[in-house]
Amino acid sequence: MITNETRKKLKRYKGVYVFLIPAVVSVLLFNYRPMMGILMAFQDFDIKLGYFGSPFVGLKHFYTFLNNPAFYRALTNTVGIGTISFILSFPVPIVFALLLNELRWTKVKRVTQTVSYLPHFISWIVVSTMVVRLLDNDTGVVNNIMVMFGGDRIPFMRVGKYFWAIVIIAHIWKETGWNSIIYLAALSSIDQEMYEASKIDGAGRLKTLWYITLPSIAPTVALLMVLDVGMLVNAGGLFDAIYNLQNPLIAESAYTLEVYSYFEGILYKRYSYAAAITVTQSLIALTMVLLSNTVYKKATGNSVF
Repeated sequence: MITNETRKKLKRYKGVYVFLIPAVVSVLLFNYRPMMGILMAFQDFDIKLGYFGSPFVGLKHFYTFLNNPAFYRALTNTVGIGTISFILSFPVPIVFALLLNELRWTKVKRVTQTVSYLPHFISWIVVSTMVVRLLDNDTGVVNNIMVMFGGDRIPFMRVGKYFWAIVIIAHIWKETGWNSIIYLAALSSIDQEMYEASKIDGAGRLKTLWYITLPSIAPTVALLMVLDVGMLVNAGGLFDAIYNLQNPLIAESAYTLEVYSYFEGILYKRYSYAAAITVTQSLIALTMVLLSNTVYKKATGNSVF
């Protein structure tokens, strides 16, 4: 029941609520409505019959993919790429933000920030083409430089053992600048009086960094770390990179859960099977996020949520 006080607030701020309508509609359409797709995982879904007309089959598709060796091969690649990507790429934006924060030349700082952001806006299709051209066995710049220094040509894009490294390095180059924005925002919110006090006490840059800067941005780092842990089962969110960089010669190393569910759901039209894989991924990711938050809370006494 709407109280008089609520009516007054609605009347007073009606202009604000009108502006909220597009945002609410957008969330309902693009965030909540697609969640109905979870039903497909428990059905033999048929496009003609729809969600409520397709027959329910319970956990049939979950049993099927859990007994499929292809699923475990994809899971191994997914966790492998996700873990290595987390270890290598997570600290890079932090270090980059700290280095930018130490720059005293404003113009250089702004130019560096702008240049570092630009790769984020380049499509993975374009980036993948660039990487393939650079690493080409016969005409690639990287191999040409190696030959100039007396080395041998390496078929990077034809041997699976190089694929994970190529994907992760390309991801770091593309997203480091963009991912550093949050850390730069956290750094800019630090009370400058703390830095002035450290100078008066005779603290150098390293001590200031260790005792003021890092503790101040620790909550932000912890939050992003906990959220990124959930991405381990999604190959670090690198589906676009993996899909566009793969080829038949290295397909074994590029076969992740996202690629697996894409092939099954889109190419082979096994919608329910693909939905079951995706639901399982989401549940595992949620569990990992909650567990990592619990561990962080026990270790520090604080929770990121």
